[in-house]
Amino acid sequence: MAEFTIYIICFESLNEGSRLAGAMGRIVGAYMSSHAPQLIIQPKVSEEYTLQLGKMHKTLMSVGEMIRSRGTDLLLVFGSDHMETFFLDNYPQLLIFTGETSTAKFGDKEVTIHNDVEFSNYLLYKLLDDGFDVCFSQEMRLDHPFSSPLYWVLKTAGDVKVVPFHVNSNVSPRVSPKRCYQLGQAVRRAVESYHGDVRVAVYGTGGLSHYPGTPFYGKVDTEADRFIINRITEGKGSDLANLTSEWLDDTGNFELRTWIAALGAVGDVPGKVLIYERAYHIGYCVAAVEGA
Repeated sequence: MAEFTIYIICFESLNEGSRLAGAMGRIVGAYMSSHAPQLIIQPKVSEEYTLQLGKMHKTLMSVGEMIRSRGTDLLLVFGSDHMETFFLDNYPQLLIFTGETSTAKFGDKEVTIHNDVEFSNYLLYKLLDDGFDVCFSQEMRLDHPFSSPLYWVLKTAGDVKVVPFHVNSNVSPRVSPKRCYQLGQAVRRAVESYHGDVRVAVYGTGGLSHYPGTPFYGKVDTEADRFIINRITEGKGSDLANLTSEWLDDTGNFELRTWIAALGAVGDVPGKVLIYERAYHIGYCVAAVEGA
């Protein structure tokens, strides 16, 4: 018989003595990056591609250093399942992981995250109260949208808890860009109403332009990628919420939904692009918005 654990948290009965009087949660930054499985599998396509992957690995580890330098306690990661964790018998639009740990293995590499169960349940209830019909899972296997960037980020991020948050970007009907931005805003409200001293960084994974599983695989829309990058660096992330699903699909930026959610949590604050590499199959990119 399979074993499982059910966590039941009653927020009214939490030990207030464990809280800091007058303390509150805070969003300390938003980070966004590609999550291609090649980042962790590292195929030997060409010497140029190997160099590009090396640059991405180094940049992702620098993101971990940025997260650690801001005293981050918890990393909330927006990712989009590729029908590796969920399937058509029960495919959620929005889902938060509320279990204790999750592990993914890719060949000789392993990624293990440790969740903040209390906070993830708190966030679940707050989002439900805010009108978001969020599902939850206490048993969730991390697929590559979470594990491929986190493998590198967590090497340098220090002792940080990780809360995976699935945002449906791949299976129609999908979450609209505007709703993703509103989700980020709701996450910020929830964090700032949390009665505890917690510093939260948000992370969106996916993109930029690529066309996996289609005849257009290998196409990269650098013009669309540049448009997105400019909005982030100019502090106009909210403009991306007005993009249509059709535009995201046409430009290969359907996974931008997770970036938009992260940007919604920090608002229109100028950011910076740490790297952009036009690879043979994708626009590799890493960006950060701090000082929010």
